[in-house]
Amino acid sequence: MSVSPKKQKSILVIDDNRDILFCDQIILERAGYEVSTAASGKEGLAVLAEGTVPDLILLDMRMLDMSGIEFLETLEKQKPEILENVPVVFLTNMDQVPESKASGFIRKDKSIESLLEDVDHFLKTGTDHARIH
Repeated sequence: MSVSPKKQKSILVIDDNRDILFCDQIILERAGYEVSTAASGKEGLAVLAEGTVPDLILLDMRMLDMSGIEFLETLEKQKPEILENVPVVFLTNMDQVPESKASGFIRKDKSIESLLEDVDHFLKTGTDHARIH
């Protein structure tokens, strides 16, 4: 009897700052995650509309084309099943974020180790437990 390998967890990172997007991609890929990226809220919605369903969405709170809140509102209208089943976590420099359907937030200025711990936490708890970091 063969044991099937664990499915590699996938993460969609949405950020309009391409430097941050690239850094997050490298960090997460080196940690063993499959990473997709989008450089705007609209691009992120397009990726999700193609049928891609990641295990986690990391979403910039403030983007030029739409805010993280606007992204969540649009996602809820277009693909509510994703919002119900996939944790969406804001990446932000803010100390607090407005109430929303997000599962929580991670500060952008955290260490790589803390970022990976938080990502792991959100992947394990899914949409059930908000954790503010």
